[in-house]
Formats: sequence, C-alpha cells, structure tokens
Amino acid sequence: MDKKQLVQDYLSQYSVLIVDKNSSSRNRLLKVMVDLGTKRHMIHTAGSMSEAEVILKSNTIGLVLSDYFVSGGSGFDLFKMVRSSISPENKKLCLILVTSNISQTAVAKAAEEDVDSFIIKPYTLQSIQENLLSTISTKIQPSAYIVKIEEGKALLEAGDYRKALGVFEAALPMHQRPSLALFYMGQTQYLMTEQSQALGKYNKGLSYNSIHFKCLVGLYEIFMKDKKYVEAYQVVKKVAKYFPANPDRLTQIIRLAIVTENYEDMESYYEIFTQLDERNAELINYIGAGLYVAGRWYMLEGQANKALLLFEKIAVSCSEFSKFLRAIVSTLVEHKHTSDAEKYMSRFPAGSMDGEDYVVSEYLIKYYSSQSDAGGAIKHGMELYNRNIRDYNCLKVMVDAMVKEGMKDKAEVYIKELNRLYPDRVQIQAVS
Repeated sequence: MDKKQLVQDYLSQYSVLIVDKNSSSRNRLLKVMVDLGTKRHMIHTAGSMSEAEVILKSNTIGLVLSDYFVSGGSGFDLFKMVRSSISPENKKLCLILVTSNISQTAVAKAAEEDVDSFIIKPYTLQSIQENLLSTISTKIQPSAYIVKIEEGKALLEAGDYRKALGVFEAALPMHQRPSLALFYMGQTQYLMTEQSQALGKYNKGLSYNSIHFKCLVGLYEIFMKDKKYVEAYQVVKKVAKYFPANPDRLTQIIRLAIVTENYEDMESYYEIFTQLDERNAELINYIGAGLYVAGRWYMLEGQANKALLLFEKIAVSCSEFSKFLRAIVSTLVEHKHTSDAEKYMSRFPAGSMDGEDYVVSEYLIKYYSSQSDAGGAIKHGMELYNRNIRDYNCLKVMVDAMVKEGMKDKAEVYIKELNRLYPDRVQIQAVS
C-alpha cells in the first residue's frame, strides 16, 4: 500500500481535532483537511485547552493539529496532556504543531516524542499533504529506532530496569542524534538510584540537542532532589527561554529565582506572565512575591527607579492581594519615599479599607516620617494594637513616639514585644 492510501485509510478511521484560538485559522485548516478528503463530520475544532480536552475525552481522535499558542497553555502543553493522561495507549495518534517561525520549530524538534511533526505557516494544501503522508506513514510503520525505544519503555514500565537499559543502549547506534534513547537510559538509571550515571546520560543527550526537553526535565529533577537549587535554576531558566510558558512551569521558575536570588530576571518573567491567557491565583501570588522581593532588593541597592517600576507592575497585576500593596508602602516609607507610597493607597481593592493591610499602610504613611504628631502616632498605634494588629514598622513608630513623649516605661513594654515578635529584624535597644 502506498503512502497516500495509508493516509486516506487512516483519516477514514479516526477523527481530526484542530486547535487554534483564532477562528479564521481554525476554519482555514478545516478547509484544508476537507480538501484532503476528510469527512466534515469527522473534524472537530477547539479554541482553548479546556475545549480540546473535552473533545479528546469524548471522541476517538487520531490526528491533532494545534497552533503553537493556545488559550490556557500551548500546543506543546496540550500534546503532553494527551500523551500522558488522555490517550497514552494510542501509539498511532499523530500530534502536529502548527508554528510560525524557525525558533518554534526548534522547540518542536526538542520536544521529541511529544510532537510528531510540525507545519510552518504559511502552509499550502500540498505542504500539509506531504507532511501528513510522512507523519502518518511513520506512525503506522515506525523506524527501527522508535520500535527499539518502545520495547525498552515496556520493560521500564514493567520494572525490568537492567534489561530496559540494555535495549535503550542498543538503540543508540540506530540514530545520528539519539537524545531520546539517552533520556530513557537516564530515566532508567535514575529509578535505579544511579543518579550520577543518569546525570551523565541527560548531559550526553543535550550534547546532541542542547534544548532537548525531556533531558532538561531529567536534569532539573535530579538537581531539585539533591537540593542543588542554583543548578536547577539554570536548567529551568533555559526551559523558560525556549519552551512556551504555562502557569505551573512559570510558578516553579519564579519560586527558584527567589530562592537563588536571581532578582534581575524577575522582569523577564513578568513579561512572560502578561502574555499568558490564563493566570491562576497561585501564579499571581508568586509573580507578586517575586516582583516585590526584587523591588526591595533594588531599593537596598540604591536603585529606587528600578524598584518603583517593579512595584508599579505589582499594582497593575497583583493588587487583588492587598498584602503586596502593604509591603510596598512599608518599603517605600522605610526608604523615605512617602510621596510614592501615598500613590498606592488608591490601588487597594474596593471593600478593603477596613482591612489590616489598608489601615497599616495608612498609619505608616501618616506617621512614619512625621516628627510633629507623636501623640497622634501613639493614640492611633494603640488603636491598631488593640485590634490585635501586629506590624513591625507600626510598633516601631509607636515606640519612637512614646520615647519622644517621655513615656519610657510604656515604651519598654512594646520594645520587648517588638523583639519577641520579630527576632529576625534589627533588635530595638532598651531606652537608656
């Protein structure tokens, strides 16, 4: 049977799913598939990850054509989901990424095994036909290299690690750039707790393809397990540079950037954040924390302008978490930027004016740098204290005001409270 007949037979058995957030792009691909002989009722379309997931679970899909960027993630994320949880047993399922530039095709190649092929825009009826001929025929009649890897994977899943390792090793000479075989050798050795050998296999795989996704993930897992966070961050930073972002991955990257104090990278992660179609509460919380920590670092380094830029990004994208606005106000008044701090009071969410974050911020702006109204600072500070509100800067302002007013004994009580509640902050000395 020739390749063209193989494709026609394949498309007569399975439905097709086209995923693109742009409706005109979906319709264009739909027309191409109809022109290739696919029955219209066998073609489904989706504009987002969630829509695609529903279709995939309720239909026998044999071919997925997905744009690189998809609402709720990316075509790359969609394919990983299909492979891992929706159709892991369907070895003939074809997943084709529709890309718009050369860098995206490099990602498609590096996502070996998750992406079967890619189509570059602008495409023609002939180019898609040729791609499908090659991709589907390869799926139906896989190379000896892929057959050998599948054999090794079956042994790996069965727990026969030694035999699996031998099969993957036998696959190495079957391909000029055997990154995938090296990845599975690394996975096997990782499961055998031979971590240094696994590390070597992942690095060897990366020597053939420096952005091979599975090998990068393998390295990341080892470094995280060994708590080598600096090394793990360098790996995940490369993943962020080359692979389309999703909320879970970006959250991991931001967390590691904070842990490893790579504050200067935070602005680039914010740009990635703004390009995501969907941002969950956890990610918003992490990007807010990352931007704040970076801004505070810039402030301590004497680069107030850079800090103010990051704080403004928090106000734009993360103000639903009023704790960040409070932290910004506290930092700004500490560094004598009270006029800048005042601007953030209008950014608090509606209905939060009676909340702790707002009243603490209001207090600090009014009294932190004021030397004239010590009585007001004490009275207002005690009101907050009696509401069970504890804030380092608020207590410090109140203590300073008590000292100024000659209330030495009362100040001593709250100095002890300060030092007990905040042992990691600068200890306040007793009044002499």
